[in-house]
Amino acid sequence: MNSPSSRPTPRWLHIWAIICVAVTFLLLVIGQFVTSFGAGMADPVWPTEPWYVFHSATETEKAKFREQFGFFIEHTHRIVGWAVGGLVTVLAFGALWTETYRILRVVAILGAVVVLAGYGDFHRAMMAQRDSLAAEVIWPAREATTTFVGLGLLFVAILTGWLVGSRGAGLRLCAALALVAVMVQGLLGGFRVKLNELVGTDLAAFHGIFAQVVLGWLVTLAVLTARPASQERTESVRRWAGWSALFAAVIFLQIMLGAWVRHFPTPLPQRLHFLTAFLATAVAVWLLVAVFADAAARSRAGWVAWALTGLLVLQLYLGVEAWMTRFGQYTLPELVPVTPAGGAIRSLHALIGSAVWAAALALTLRLWRTVPEPVDTLNDVTEQWRESPDPVVQSV
Repeated sequence: MNSPSSRPTPRWLHIWAIICVAVTFLLLVIGQFVTSFGAGMADPVWPTEPWYVFHSATETEKAKFREQFGFFIEHTHRIVGWAVGGLVTVLAFGALWTETYRILRVVAILGAVVVLAGYGDFHRAMMAQRDSLAAEVIWPAREATTTFVGLGLLFVAILTGWLVGSRGAGLRLCAALALVAVMVQGLLGGFRVKLNELVGTDLAAFHGIFAQVVLGWLVTLAVLTARPASQERTESVRRWAGWSALFAAVIFLQIMLGAWVRHFPTPLPQRLHFLTAFLATAVAVWLLVAVFADAAARSRAGWVAWALTGLLVLQLYLGVEAWMTRFGQYTLPELVPVTPAGGAIRSLHALIGSAVWAAALALTLRLWRTVPEPVDTLNDVTEQWRESPDPVVQSV
């Protein structure tokens, strides 16, 4: 049988998940600067290696990296993106290794290796055509097929573990989905550059929104790999967990509308973004007051509830400043010049929105997460027996 414990995963995996979240948030910081300062097409060449601007680039491109802010920030975004991909790959393999059924562990890891090999071959095939026009690029079908075969092996192994009751199957599924999400996000960023001449900047908004999905999966892994709460969920905690999930959904909707405003500043998204801010604030105030008033919920929420409170106050202020910077200039928003101060405020407003989304999701998971099942292996039972008081002695 599987062996539940107070910490279902190795401690290093939790620390690694936190590192993944931190570096992903750094990637979001750079991505917001790319959007705010219009650096998305500073370099129309894609895909490129992480060391492209240091080794493979021409002398002109190397000079641009040193001297032009747009070129520098755009390639820094790509480099950190590669770093996130590597970190999440290690995280995924670490999670897959926790499978207690050896055959399922082997199949899952084999599937992940095939996925990465196919994805790497796909990039190399695209890299060989990076100087070609988008309409002339030949889709690497064989490499894509290899990737999907690997995904099939990976998810069959994980779902089989789920069906047979293997402990930690949910965690491994989240890790696999996080790996897939990072791969998809990398392709969205690349296709936004490669397909610019065909579809314009439309993919930029999808790239920005899907970044929040990646952040959400990694925050989920950071919470699930932590030591779970010791107290059982009360009925009130279950109720606040449901409301917290609703709040997280409203925040994600608000982020989607914010991306719509940033990329397509038409009247409809402006109004919806503004109105949803009122809804999110009302739900947040009601939820946090309820959580702080409930001792069990407050204990489970911990520092996350306080962090969420501070982030919401800061976000309201930044939202007003960002709105005035973009729409309070008595001119069309697309004609407002991008200044360092204005770009910084808009970027910070978007980033704090991402932090609110991450905190809302973490709060939901902390409230919703169940207490581990009792230990059931001989060693754990023996250890538990040694630490518990003797009932015979107690009766005497």
